[in-house]
Amino acid sequence: MSSKILMPALSPTMTEGVINKWLVKVGDIVKAGDIIAEIETDKATMEVEAVDEGKITHLLDEKTGSQVPVNSVIAIIDGDENESITNSIIDKEKPKEENKKNKKDLNLNENIPVNQNSPNDKSEDRIKASPLVKKISKEQNIDLANINGSGPSGRIIKRDLDSNENAKASTPDTKIQHEVIKPSTMRKVIAKRTLEAKQRIPHFYLTIESDVRKLIELRKKINENNSIKISFNDLIVKALGMAMKKNPNTNVYWQDNQIYKLNDIDVSVAVAIDEGLITPIVKKVNSKGLNEISSEIKELAKLAKTNSLKPEQYNGGSITVSNLGMFGISEFAAIISPPQASILAVGKIIKKPIVVNDSIEIGHTLKSTLSADHRVLDGAVAGKLLKDFNDIIEDPFQIWMKSNDMEII
Repeated sequence: MSSKILMPALSPTMTEGVINKWLVKVGDIVKAGDIIAEIETDKATMEVEAVDEGKITHLLDEKTGSQVPVNSVIAIIDGDENESITNSIIDKEKPKEENKKNKKDLNLNENIPVNQNSPNDKSEDRIKASPLVKKISKEQNIDLANINGSGPSGRIIKRDLDSNENAKASTPDTKIQHEVIKPSTMRKVIAKRTLEAKQRIPHFYLTIESDVRKLIELRKKINENNSIKISFNDLIVKALGMAMKKNPNTNVYWQDNQIYKLNDIDVSVAVAIDEGLITPIVKKVNSKGLNEISSEIKELAKLAKTNSLKPEQYNGGSITVSNLGMFGISEFAAIISPPQASILAVGKIIKKPIVVNDSIEIGHTLKSTLSADHRVLDGAVAGKLLKDFNDIIEDPFQIWMKSNDMEII
């Protein structure tokens, strides 16, 4: 009996995968659980296992690098050596290239008569142009056959030459040296999803500026007494989880004209890798302390950079934190990552004069911008979430209090 091996759907948004490497060939004997191929998805590189025992009789394409829709047959295992399997199953998965080729050849071999007196024929004897145009074309060596006339009966007049010059000016110089880069699967997916997100999600943006002098002092005291070095991003992830717990109506997303409310608070953290961006998830943030959050973020970032994340480590999430402060970016607005309904963009901490009790002091401020999906979040609801986040990082002692794995400081 034969078994089909399908291109797996490793995430809800995955529509196709790329076969990076075949680990078997036709004729190999495999058993259930054997790794037969490496598949590149939009997020990571995953392994595909054999689902049965038997001989590999067919592979969709022994070449690698081809994109295959999910749930398409990529290989067949014959568990019965006496059973004959045809190529029909695999052929259904392949494009009908042969038919296209035959059709093309048929068109090329057809004896189609050509109208020698076609009105589109622009031989030198038949070009209609004003005397001035003919004079200019000879002086400037302009080929009138490539210009469409706007005068009576298609006559080329002076303004047609001017329009032609403007068109040339707007056309890129093909002599300019450039390099065409084939995008990776991840980059293609990022391009597609960010475009769809901006087109389909009604974004609105809220920005708040926080006084983070106490946050800086808290981090300093923690790191003086803690074996694990805590980053500002670790503190922000914990604070955002605490703020979302105070605002459960923000832990939602919109899909298929319905509102889904999540039970757990899972915060995604944007991680930049060579091929683009990925957002691994710190799950159940509210039940974790700073040490656990910090260690988990470091481990997820390491897995992301080696394309080793599992689907459950990057699919879903309540909200995303995108921090560009380390690059000197003071403020920015990020694009929501569906199906989430919001993303928090965090800039750098800036030292500047601030007003405290009607007097000017040297302070440290941080700007955070919340991008929200207006289909499911209103301004007051999203504003309350951002205000509570601001209050927590301005009075961060409660972050330490909510972290049971912290030493006494």
